[in-house]
Amino acid sequence: MKKSGSQSKKTKKGKQRTFRLVAVNLLAMLAAVVIIPVIVLAWLDSYTNHGEACRVPNICGMQLDEAKELLRSHNLDLEIVDYKYKKGAAENEVVEQRPVADSFVKEGRKIMLVMNSLNKPMVTLPSVTDNCSLREAEARLKSSGFVVSGVLYQDGEKDWVYSVLCNGKELYNGESIARGSNLVLVVGNGNRPVRSESVIDEDYFE
Repeated sequence: MKKSGSQSKKTKKGKQRTFRLVAVNLLAMLAAVVIIPVIVLAWLDSYTNHGEACRVPNICGMQLDEAKELLRSHNLDLEIVDYKYKKGAAENEVVEQRPVADSFVKEGRKIMLVMNSLNKPMVTLPSVTDNCSLREAEARLKSSGFVVSGVLYQDGEKDWVYSVLCNGKELYNGESIARGSNLVLVVGNGNRPVRSESVIDEDYFE
């Protein structure tokens, strides 16, 4: 009977050890599957400053120095990527920004700026002189960025474009002028031009 009791105790202790071993293994597996990834993600979050975003301020319309100071106060940087002409804007004025205002970005992000240029872009005058009607010429010129500010009429085929003027100067097809220039079209009024004809004295042959 004593041997049986001793053997029972050993069996019980063995089961307890087995249970403990299984429990330890389960805890180790739990740590590997859940705890370790959580720790790694937390470390990555801290390392990359994930979630630490700031709102991009609106700097369009500001001068470059003013925009630079405001961005630095938000822990942001800037980079000028292009220049373009904007009517009414001052020199060194921000006319576009990327990302746009109120976007959320990470600290230290560069905001891309497009600055105003006082030089209007040059555009080639489309072929309208002695080549198309008034309606067609207006459509071509407007699509190229010009403004048709007036029409002058002369004797000639009705609504046929005979010339293009800018500030009183005659322009030629293919000439480069500033986009947005005001142009005046000289077109025919429908009256045939008067042509001078030489008159021969019949008495000359007598």
